[in-house]
Amino acid sequence: MALQASIAHFKNQFVAQLNDGRSIEQADFRSMAQALYGMGVAEADISFDWCPGQRMVTAGQQVALRAEMKRLAKATTGGRPNLAVAA
Repeated sequence: MALQASIAHFKNQFVAQLNDGRSIEQADFRSMAQALYGMGVAEADISFDWCPGQRMVTAGQQVALRAEMKRLAKATTGGRPNLAVAA
């Protein structure tokens, strides 16, 4: 089963609750992306939650977190851009 994370923003911290019971707290989206990626969470396996009393994770923050996780995955797999030339 894939490791999944549910992310919220609470008291100026990003808090991720993993489906195996662990939780992670980080101050910014880049640190959160690195922590999640290091634990084996894929970009497709994150979701964002909001409850009364919490700050909402903005659309921009969601995009930035997902983009950083994709960048990390690409950097570690040595991915190269697909530069196909049409003739």
